[in-house]
Amino acid sequence: MKEIALMLDMGRKHYSKKWILQLVDYMNELGMNTLQLHFSENEGFRIESDLYPEIVSSEYHRKVDIQQIISYANDHGIQIIPDFDTPGHLKQVLQFYPEFQLEVVDKKTGKSGKDSRSLDISKPEARAFIKRIYKEYAELFAGSEYFHIGADEFIIFDDVQNYPELVAYGKAHYGEEATGIETYVEYTNEIIDYVIQLGFTPRIWNDGFYRINQDSLVKLDTRAEVTYWTKWHQNMAEVSTFIEKGHQLINFNDNYFYYVLGENASYLYPTARKIDDEWRVNMFSSHQMVTAEQMDTVIGTSFAIWCDIPHAQTEDEVFTGIKEPLRAMVNRINEYKNKGAEIYE
Repeated sequence: MKEIALMLDMGRKHYSKKWILQLVDYMNELGMNTLQLHFSENEGFRIESDLYPEIVSSEYHRKVDIQQIISYANDHGIQIIPDFDTPGHLKQVLQFYPEFQLEVVDKKTGKSGKDSRSLDISKPEARAFIKRIYKEYAELFAGSEYFHIGADEFIIFDDVQNYPELVAYGKAHYGEEATGIETYVEYTNEIIDYVIQLGFTPRIWNDGFYRINQDSLVKLDTRAEVTYWTKWHQNMAEVSTFIEKGHQLINFNDNYFYYVLGENASYLYPTARKIDDEWRVNMFSSHQMVTAEQMDTVIGTSFAIWCDIPHAQTEDEVFTGIKEPLRAMVNRINEYKNKGAEIYE
């Protein structure tokens, strides 16, 4: 396992450069080596844009600030991973481009409206627009090995029939057996390929792919590494499915490593004691255990700071709250590195 990581949701909550550098110092002290910057969310876009300045929030980082953060992190043995999440989580961006918002039919009323958070990926011009944003930030993060492209929580996946543009595109391109999920997988594959062309290894979240109750006529590109965070829904694919399909994995176990501001969505703040007492490196979300052999596909483990209720904690409170759980996670990983297969006994 080469990666001991932390993801920071700086899209919902603006963090000062001073605070991020302090975080890098602490990560270095613990022996961590990867910091993922989730800089775009429904509630904010936090790095200046030369191409589309209107999408940037009032509190943001200049590109020169980000370059300094990258340089400082690299000097401390920490790689920065950019994280621009599409085709969902785009409300901040799409408020300025409503023509690219996805149509959705209300299940109860049957009335059609727009999903302000989701991209109409049936439109070539919408895909081209998003690609230009990826390209701009690929240039800023050119020294990074990875680029996280998101692909989570795009639609209500079990209700894909309520997204007529996805269904129509799928049937037009893949035949009458298509359900519309093909449109989503095709788009994801297109961004995967584009990010590879830009010089990165792409990463995606797990929740929308290989779902138990859905077959896609388009197969997901296995060049994408999967950050497996949850199996909260019964139809989400198990960890073993992604391993069988040929993906490499990063363990974002939301039961132990999701620090969600305001403890939103029933999450409780992680504690060092819980991690010490219960978690093992081969344990994924919902207590899915992978075998020693399957661990060869797991290249890292990551903690995550999600800022669902941004003002629930100050920067200082966040830093205080994550310190001991982070240390406990790192200690567990180091135990695994020292003991190897013995940890499964």
